[in-house]
Amino acid sequence: MSPAAPRAIELTSPFGWSASVDVAGVVTLRDPAGQPRATYQGTASSSPAAALPRGGTHTVRLPDGDVALHNGATRATRRRDHDGHLDLHGRRYQFHHTWGWNTEVRCDGVRVALLHRRTSRRFTVRTDATRDETDMLAMALCWFAVQPGREGAIAAAFHGL
Repeated sequence: MSPAAPRAIELTSPFGWSASVDVAGVVTLRDPAGQPRATYQGTASSSPAAALPRGGTHTVRLPDGDVALHNGATRATRRRDHDGHLDLHGRRYQFHHTWGWNTEVRCDGVRVALLHRRTSRRFTVRTDATRDETDMLAMALCWFAVQPGREGAIAAAFHGL
């Protein structure tokens, strides 16, 4: 009997975006209409978790070019060292991990979204103040690639399957 072939994993968010992870660890983010909006390379794994390494800079491919996702310091020693940012379409989005398993997505100092990780390892959206598709893309990248919730939770793990 041969082992079952690995298959892609489909993940969803409460705001309509989805992510598919193939067996090589390539993550594709899709908007609510099903159009691919971004891809990035996670780690190849047979488990349902595709991960970005903690800290450092990672490339995210968009239809109109590549952007860099800064995932905090490589050797984080303080809580603020885990915070990251993303420069997207002329805006700087910051991912700030705050108290109580919350993560803020800010653009130019204004809160775009507040995401929360419950103890059941499932995520919720507490505040959604997105203004346009660029804000939604940044929120989706935070949801799927950064993982909201706690300081040090920069590694992208997809839970709730």
